[in-house]
Amino acid sequence: MKLNKIIFAAIILIFLVLNVTSVSAVDIMQKYDSFMRAGEMGEGVVESPSNIVARIIKIVLGFVGVIFIVLIIYAGFMWMTAAGNEERIEKAKKIIIRATIGIAIVLLAYTITYTITELLIESTKGTGVAQPNFPANPGP
Repeated sequence: MKLNKIIFAAIILIFLVLNVTSVSAVDIMQKYDSFMRAGEMGEGVVESPSNIVARIIKIVLGFVGVIFIVLIIYAGFMWMTAAGNEERIEKAKKIIIRATIGIAIVLLAYTITYTITELLIESTKGTGVAQPNFPANPGP
C-alpha cells in the first residue's frame, strides 16, 4: 500500500512539474525573442525592481497553488481509499482543512500587500512641484 502511495504521488508530481516547465519554457522563449528584437532596434530593455519582485511573487504564488492542489488530491485519495478506517478519514479531513486555511492565509496576505502597495504608490505619485489652486477665471 505504501508503494502505491509513492507511485501515485510521483506520477502527479511529474505531471505537474512537466506541465509547469513547458509553460515556463514557452514564456521564457517569448520574452527572450522580444528582448533580442528590442536590442536589435537599439531600445534598451530595463526592468524596474518592482517588476522583478512582482514576477517573483507570482512565481511563488504559482508554486503555492500547485502545493495546495497536490495536498487536496492527496487528501481526497486518502479519504477515498480509507475503506471505512476512521483514523485515515480524520487525517484526510485535517489535511484538507489545513491546506484550505493555508491557501486562504496566503491569498489574504497577497491581497493586503497588493492593496497597501497600490495605496502607497498612488499617494506618493506627483509632479514634484506643488501646484497652487487658483481659479480658472479670476473676477474683475
